[in-house]
Amino acid sequence: MELKKLLLTELIDGEVIVGAAIINSSNVPLLHHLPNTLTVKSFRGVLSLLEFVQRSRKVSDDLLGNFQYLLIKYNNFKVAFFNMSDKGWLIVFVNPIWHVENVMTKIRQFIIKSMKYIE
Repeated sequence: MELKKLLLTELIDGEVIVGAAIINSSNVPLLHHLPNTLTVKSFRGVLSLLEFVQRSRKVSDDLLGNFQYLLIKYNNFKVAFFNMSDKGWLIVFVNPIWHVENVMTKIRQFIIKSMKYIE
């Protein structure tokens, strides 16, 4: 568990990426580090968006690659949902003044590292 938390803290820099969560394929949060202004109740709202994200994933084109993501503006954050090879989801909370594309390399590296810890 400590290794997972360490991985998550490597991803969160506090300036661009202000929070993150890993959700398994059953939509159960495995690990999360939420931004200070986001409550657990608000996080449940983010999880309810997961159904919408899963439906949109079904209509997306697989030719777009492994690192497709869906971006939703929620509660003064940009929330990016990344599918982790159908093992689960990485939810990244991005500061609204930044673009997710600025940290895609960092997110890709994190997904590749953390894939082996998700069951």
